[in-house]
Amino acid sequence: MSANILLAATSDDIQMAEIAVKRLLTVLLCCLSLMLSAEPQHQHDYNGSHGMVLFAANDTLLVSHLPLYRPPHDYQLVYEVILPEQASKAVLAELSQTRQLTLLPENFDLRQMIDAGQFTLTADIYQGHFEREGTLWLSNLPVRFVRQLYKRRLNNTDVIAGTIKYATFTSAGQQFMLHQIGTAPSFDQILRVSEWPQTLQFDNADAQSATVQLQQQGIEVQQLYLESRDFSL
Repeated sequence: MSANILLAATSDDIQMAEIAVKRLLTVLLCCLSLMLSAEPQHQHDYNGSHGMVLFAANDTLLVSHLPLYRPPHDYQLVYEVILPEQASKAVLAELSQTRQLTLLPENFDLRQMIDAGQFTLTADIYQGHFEREGTLWLSNLPVRFVRQLYKRRLNNTDVIAGTIKYATFTSAGQQFMLHQIGTAPSFDQILRVSEWPQTLQFDNADAQSATVQLQQQGIEVQQLYLESRDFSL
């Protein structure tokens, strides 16, 4: 009799174990299904409209991604680009007159820039800001993205509150400073400078006063781009 009881108990244990395994497999399959369904959405997030401002280092054309605080647009990215010869000459001539030009490529995956890839996109160029009454100037141009010069994901914790901090990069023998966007209110700013300053951090400053402090150090400064509306409170 005791043997029968033991066999019955063993049988019950096996059944309970089988049920537990089935439940575990069901949970794992559900988790896997959720992961797979979320992946295309994650990929889609980076595909979209990503505008840029154009500027130049001598005869080399550069673009700076126009960032926002919200993902996936929360990246400061600077790239060297190549346009067709005639378009390049026209763009350089416009920029030499300190006119603002913005570039709006076809929708693409921003991770191509984030990952420092080389790629070609079709793009339009606007005189002025393409989202703020800018005028379409050149259209359907092949733009070759050839070299990443700077990358930073916006992170409010890496810029001390009350300070203005810049990053630096060079291209075609010229030196540039890019403001590291911080907690709102902040700003996006690109400067061309004749030499590096003694410090890249300015306390209790704004875009204008930081530029003045650079000039007081005997540094020639040309502001190429300034945007504050997208980074206001």
